[in-house]
Amino acid sequence: MQFLNPSFLHLAWLALIPLALYLFRRRAKRVQVSTLLFFRSLAREHQESAWLRQLKRILSLLLTLAVILFGVLALARPASDAGADTPGSMVIMLDRSASMAAKDAQGQTRMKAAQEVIRQRVRSLPDTVIVSLLAFDAKPSVLLSRSRNRRELMRLIDGITPVPREGKVDGAFTVARRLADLEKPSEIWVVGDSAPTFEESDQSAEVKQRFTQVALSSPLNVGITGFQIRKAPLTRGRYEAFAKVSAAVANSRAVTTALEVRIAGRLSQLREIELQPGASSSIILPLDGVRGQRLEIELKTPGDCLGWDNLVLAPLPELKPLIVSWFSDTPDPFTGIALGALVESGKLEILKGGSANWPPKEKPDLYVFEQWAPKDWPTDRPVIVLNPLQSAGPLRVRSLGAKGVPHSSIRLVAPDHPVSYRITSTRLAITQTSVFESLGSLEPLWLAGAETVLAAGEINGQRIVASAVSPSQSEQLALQPAFPLLLGNAIYWCAEQSDALSELTPLKPGSWLSTTGLVKWTEWDGSRIVTASDQPQGSLLEVRRLGIWETSDGSMGTSLLSSSEETNIPKLDGKLGDAPAPVSSRFSLAKAGGTWPQRLIWALLAVLLIESFLFHRKALY
Repeated sequence: MQFLNPSFLHLAWLALIPLALYLFRRRAKRVQVSTLLFFRSLAREHQESAWLRQLKRILSLLLTLAVILFGVLALARPASDAGADTPGSMVIMLDRSASMAAKDAQGQTRMKAAQEVIRQRVRSLPDTVIVSLLAFDAKPSVLLSRSRNRRELMRLIDGITPVPREGKVDGAFTVARRLADLEKPSEIWVVGDSAPTFEESDQSAEVKQRFTQVALSSPLNVGITGFQIRKAPLTRGRYEAFAKVSAAVANSRAVTTALEVRIAGRLSQLREIELQPGASSSIILPLDGVRGQRLEIELKTPGDCLGWDNLVLAPLPELKPLIVSWFSDTPDPFTGIALGALVESGKLEILKGGSANWPPKEKPDLYVFEQWAPKDWPTDRPVIVLNPLQSAGPLRVRSLGAKGVPHSSIRLVAPDHPVSYRITSTRLAITQTSVFESLGSLEPLWLAGAETVLAAGEINGQRIVASAVSPSQSEQLALQPAFPLLLGNAIYWCAEQSDALSELTPLKPGSWLSTTGLVKWTEWDGSRIVTASDQPQGSLLEVRRLGIWETSDGSMGTSLLSSSEETNIPKLDGKLGDAPAPVSSRFSLAKAGGTWPQRLIWALLAVLLIESFLFHRKALY
């Protein structure tokens, strides 16, 4: 037994007051009266022996002393010593990522289930245990550090709500481990819907890690996990929206979801998608609209448990033309025709030059090298290499001569890749002019025989597309829309992160927006579209909402969850709230009778009732 507030024990001197009153009572006085008849009648009704009267006085004194003693002990907050397996401190880690907003059939979120599990566990903790509270999503937040104040802990737990962000436990666990190391033995208790991975090196006798799962027993979820807008290649005044729709692995069955596309509030497209558990589907949606109109792409799935990933809100952007520097000493005429079509549609600005003009004075968004490449390979911009005749940069090339090798057909290796998307290999005859001896980490997209003739990928963060095909020497390539479409796809894929397309880049909650004025939001809160506003602190605003944002200077953009990790709602393993018993039976005694201060207060009230009954009914004084 120990006291959490021992400074109140000095109030025990108050017991001297009733003790002094008992020892130093005034003696009875002799008073002459005219008759004793009245007093004799009282004596007959209340005949008591001397020892009984003395016993009553002692009992009255003891009851008074008990009231004072119980009150002082309750203020001092006694706590029982816990068992050997009871931690000296506990760090509670509560997951508040987007998946914790998933609802069961009764409408209860996983966060509410987690809060109830924590409340039940905290009530069983001895008052001596120091508790810290840490909520985490993509980053940790310490809400309570090393406190025994259970009321404040409960208030903070009830105030935690899910946020539309990805959950990452690694950084949060590092913070929790540092808090646990301050008081040993200690315990780190993680509460969430997906089990973290504990390293064996983190487990020790002094710091234990435990996990309690609050996932759904039978989840069903389909969400949008990828999104992008661009102007449609080789068309004027039209957009294309790319959307990736994914189903959770834990889905018990194949589901059919309806995808609705609305522009400025009017339904423009309606599609049905059937997905097996864990499957994904990529969709290209043609759009007609003007800058600033609101685009809504919504999934409607019966029984869906998470709302944040069901809707995309985005403004249709005004795209700036891409600046493309085309370097070639002997340019292919069909390459010029394909690039000219993109220039006429307002999508490109072409800066043309030869080897003598390298390096350029101004840096473009993209370099295109045809039948030539510089020795000082540029690494700060994406590159498209067409028909290379010699090795350059990360590419190792062997020329096949001026005539090349004709192929009557090609094989598409990755038809879903953005560069080769919507290009068919039917009747596509080409002439190969070189052989790639080394592509590094580039991915083959087209094969002619056993040789790669088209590849794309990233090397050290730089996007590169390489083609070993001559359009003018190919029998059918230049006569079909495949080559202009291929070139347009390659340009837009390489320049996806360029400044010209920066208006199209969706933000994720947790990123920062540079602005000084009020930011207005058209927000998707998971169930409906609402309006809100945020005032930045200084010149930066942390994005915490999903939807369309608009700054005071007229800039617009979108914020999306688009997370395959959060859409993939986990399934409950075992029973809700299951966790290894962390404490001994002695640890859990408080659950039935409350804490020691509560017991003492109840005892004090009981003594007061008994004393009042004896005083008024039995003349005990």
